[in-house]
Amino acid sequence: MIIDNRKLKKIRWLFVILAAVLPLLFLPKLFKDMKIYNLLRKNIIDTSVTFTYTGNRQIKCYNDNPDNQESISYVFLPSYADMAQIGVETLAERVDFTGGPETITVRSGEYATCGFETGVLYRMHFYNASGTEIGARDVTFLKSDGLPVMYVNTRTGSMERLDADKTYKEKASIEFLDNEGELVFTDEIRSISARGNQTFTYDKKSYQLNLSVPVDFMNMGMSDTWILLCNVYDPAYIRNKLTYEMALQAGMPGSARSEYIDVYFNGVYAGMYQLCEKVEIGENRLEIADLEMQNRALNGEVLDYADTFVTEDGSGKGIRLARNPEDITGGYLIEHDYGEKFSEVTSGFITDTGEHFALKNPGHASEAEIAYISGRMQEIEDAIKAEDGYNPVTGKYYAEYIDLESWADKYLVEEITRNNGGGSTSSYFYKPQDSLSTKIYGGPVWDYDKGYGNASGYNKNTRDLAFLTLHMDYTSWFYYLYQHEDFVEMVKKEYREKFSDYLTVMAMEKADEYLAQIEASAVLDQARFGYVYRTLDENLEIPFSPDNYKLHAQSVKQFILERKAFLDEVWLEDAPICMVHFKDADGNGNRCVGVISGECIETLPTESRDGMQFLGWQIEDSGAFLTTQTPITSEITVYPAWDAAPPQE
Repeated sequence: MIIDNRKLKKIRWLFVILAAVLPLLFLPKLFKDMKIYNLLRKNIIDTSVTFTYTGNRQIKCYNDNPDNQESISYVFLPSYADMAQIGVETLAERVDFTGGPETITVRSGEYATCGFETGVLYRMHFYNASGTEIGARDVTFLKSDGLPVMYVNTRTGSMERLDADKTYKEKASIEFLDNEGELVFTDEIRSISARGNQTFTYDKKSYQLNLSVPVDFMNMGMSDTWILLCNVYDPAYIRNKLTYEMALQAGMPGSARSEYIDVYFNGVYAGMYQLCEKVEIGENRLEIADLEMQNRALNGEVLDYADTFVTEDGSGKGIRLARNPEDITGGYLIEHDYGEKFSEVTSGFITDTGEHFALKNPGHASEAEIAYISGRMQEIEDAIKAEDGYNPVTGKYYAEYIDLESWADKYLVEEITRNNGGGSTSSYFYKPQDSLSTKIYGGPVWDYDKGYGNASGYNKNTRDLAFLTLHMDYTSWFYYLYQHEDFVEMVKKEYREKFSDYLTVMAMEKADEYLAQIEASAVLDQARFGYVYRTLDENLEIPFSPDNYKLHAQSVKQFILERKAFLDEVWLEDAPICMVHFKDADGNGNRCVGVISGECIETLPTESRDGMQFLGWQIEDSGAFLTTQTPITSEITVYPAWDAAPPQE
């Protein structure tokens, strides 16, 4: 049979069209199969499933150890998510969820609305088009309860650069929803940036949010700057919360209000955070004059590019300003800081005894401002060091320089919590303009994740006073203040009126109140970040479990009760205190511990020196060694004793 040329051409074109179209019909499936097998090869096939919950928000499984086939994947959901209406889509040809009351099946190209139960261990079975199971993974759904939620979406859609460089800032948008899922606030924000020093090195980090407009989150007051505290150095979750509330109860100006919330970054669960007010000058914060704002108003954006200066003796640093405000007597927000944190700030000063103070406001301080505030702080140091409390040059009594009540309150908060870093870092003071007060005030309080016995050695002692000398780089100011009778009397008065009874409330009521608030969310946070949480106590023997934060919290409550019993004896019953001074081998330094006369020190400080073995503390004059069985009946000074370290085998 002969086919004419026209029919032959049609057949040829038909084959051409089929050859071109048929691959297109199968390409999507081919690409999908390639994607599925790529996820399978990487052991992350669980991410081929997308879950949608209330508000049309999407989330994927999280697994921190995907190479371990026995590891569990998690779906982290906020308080308001409706577990009976979870949308499910998958790239796999089919996924079966087994382990619940009945098998749930979802097929490729479908959007299925399913009901899941929290805490149930489901098994996800993944199938290809031929019905062969190609992979499986355990998954469980965890849901918060009672906490609001904040969604932060960065401009780049990633946290990678933010988490690598804490000086980097990125624009973002945020949505804040209450625990019922009602939208409270949404807006584009000026920036998000990571913060912290030691905490910055961990996978869960703290952040600062700079909003475009002031917002009142959870009745904490209007502000455009908020802190997301990660609390990675507090396995109990409650140390900062308890302390900030204690300061608020005591009426300390500028004390941070805070609330627990759940946070998602770019749709990924980021943990439970403590949303806090920032320690700063401003409305609803520390309400004094804002010198940084005044400097900017007079000098413009040149502040960010102005020449810096360091004083000839190296004791002060700042920037060179063309114009100063008329009144530079306030307001100053001063932070006692050593080491890297002090070196990072633009403006600060060092006193004659080596106390380092960073200026948080004005952050760009002029030569005149540095000279004024450093001079005033030096006069305070000279006065409190004097045996009679009078500045040897000006003749002023130390209490003419400082607000005695606020300094006593600040000391009490640090001493009650036995805050490891209280005498070194995050220790604030402020100075309003002279028209309001010529004095410098103690506070606000900040950073107590390393308090309440959350450290090794003598940091855990509950039955002695430490005068803020726990840390290697400590301030000696509060030791000197404690030598003045009127300061001690103010401490006793403030403790009696503001703190003693409240310590019982903290231990017996507030701690459990906060733990109840976070109970459900802590399960999510522990599943996501349980491995991150740290304690400075090298000898702590609390094995990890999802509920171990409750054991840590119990130790906090016990610490508070033991601390209160001791402090009541000292400040309410006037038990006599004997001082023990710990000097270095050269006779320098003055770590000091105050013990009730006749008692022993629970745990002694330790020392280290390259190539030497620490033998213990020798008592001055007698040469006897101080031990934890030595009753302290008078003021003594001890020095470290050394021997050559034995050679390493």
